[in-house]
Amino acid sequence: MKTKEENYHKGRYGENIAKEYLIKKGYVFIEANFENKIGEIDLIMSDGDWLVFVEVKYKSDDRLGIPEEMISPNKIWQVKRVAESYLVERRIKYFEKFRLDAVCILGKEIRHYENIG
Repeated sequence: MKTKEENYHKGRYGENIAKEYLIKKGYVFIEANFENKIGEIDLIMSDGDWLVFVEVKYKSDDRLGIPEEMISPNKIWQVKRVAESYLVERRIKYFEKFRLDAVCILGKEIRHYENIG
């Protein structure tokens, strides 16, 4: 069984892969691991005039399923609530459009889903 520390490092590893992938696609990195009492947003990026909240799921293999299976409707709802609080806390006014994306990484394969929620 994996320890919390192993899972933490595995999660950060996946987030770094996702961040570099999105930067290569032209996104601009704003912040990582915004956290409050509601939950956490893995990455916050901009894509043109969009502010993008990114949920990252990483799995080294598919023995226990694929990363997409880890993004439930409840998880989407939670990330949206955290994103709303981020906008209020940071007083974001320079973006008119917001969306929630997911980056799912399985081994070396990266799949990016825009506007999942």
